Amino acid sequence: MHSVAIEHTDNYRLGPVKEALRKCFHDLGYPEDNPLGSIVHPGDRVFIKPNWVASRWRASCPHKDTLYCVITHPSVIEAVADFTAEALQGKGEIIIGDNPSIDADFAELMEFTEIEKIKDKYDVPVTIVDLRPLVCDDLKNYGKRDLMVAQAGDPAGKVEINLGKDSLLYGIDPERFRGVFDERDETIASHTGETQLYSFARTLYDADVYISVPKLKTHQKVGATLNLKGLVGTISNKNQLVHWQIGYPEIHGDEYPDKESYERGQKAKVKHRGAWPGNDTIWRMVADLYQGMKMKERRYFTVIDGIVAGEGQGPFCPTSKNANTIIAGEDLLAADVVAARYMGFDPGSIRYLDYFLEKHFDGVGYDDIRVFNDGSMVENFFFADERYLDFHVVDQWKCIKYKHK
Repeated sequence: MHSVAIEHTDNYRLGPVKEALRKCFHDLGYPEDNPLGSIVHPGDRVFIKPNWVASRWRASCPHKDTLYCVITHPSVIEAVADFTAEALQGKGEIIIGDNPSIDADFAELMEFTEIEKIKDKYDVPVTIVDLRPLVCDDLKNYGKRDLMVAQAGDPAGKVEINLGKDSLLYGIDPERFRGVFDERDETIASHTGETQLYSFARTLYDADVYISVPKLKTHQKVGATLNLKGLVGTISNKNQLVHWQIGYPEIHGDEYPDKESYERGQKAKVKHRGAWPGNDTIWRMVADLYQGMKMKERRYFTVIDGIVAGEGQGPFCPTSKNANTIIAGEDLLAADVVAARYMGFDPGSIRYLDYFLEKHFDGVGYDDIRVFNDGSMVENFFFADERYLDFHVVDQWKCIKYKHK
């Protein structure tokens, strides 16, 4: 049985955030003293991964709200780090990092979040890392590999995983695959036949404990972005991440729903490629990343930051939603299923979640998840006639909203 706790706080001050987390730990049956001690052991290398997808609002966003409906708030990261350091008992290390969107300015992100202030807070070393080997320093150059700027990336290098026939992209003609760059040869070569490659950042992949701290947020390409979609930030080589197949269904693509929208997209200044439920590619990539992570044994925990959440046009241009919510648990998939339903969605309509639910992957099915909300176990959480947070979605994604019986 997988337990997932939902608790609430209405602000980002460190004290109330830690109190909400303590309530989550209590719901999960952890001891009051050193609650993370069963997951984090002295001597461990612990990787804490927030959602740091952006350092500012993109100019193309129709509105500009608080950036904390886009990225994880530093108070949630600090609260997680506090409990982690307590569990380490002076032995081990904490690494905090992400592989943000290629156009994010990491120095700007550090200045905005002020997260570096915690580097000297504990009796264990804390390292903050930008895992990207390539960055885009001008958004007008996005997609042009030869115009990217090289940087150090993960100091430990990468771990290349070949999923082979287990990849959900196996058996699909790769000739239309598109990664992050216009140059698609590398994307195609990484996903041809039994070669199905993903290069994980080694510092993250080799950690003893992986703590995911994503944002509770909608996503125009997959419906919702939580723990599993957040695994995009574990990959060093972004061009291995297939986001869509060029074209439209009539010509075996899923970039746009039809020829007309495809032709409009070629002329549009702001493109929304792959941003519709008929994208049959990106959810497969998300499922691949989770399978790739699970190939190595490690301990997991997640704290989903939904105090200020993001609804509507996520991941880059959502509207803030004061959901006042923290969701926590040991199983990333179970937490995502709970979070999706709490957002007012049908987890079975979010394709990467539905795939794993159908497979009963790692023993995760609706009947295997025990949900606590404000300290009480919720009966029939997934199928109750309850709207919960009722997140707004853009029109094309209304299909994922939970349909009440």
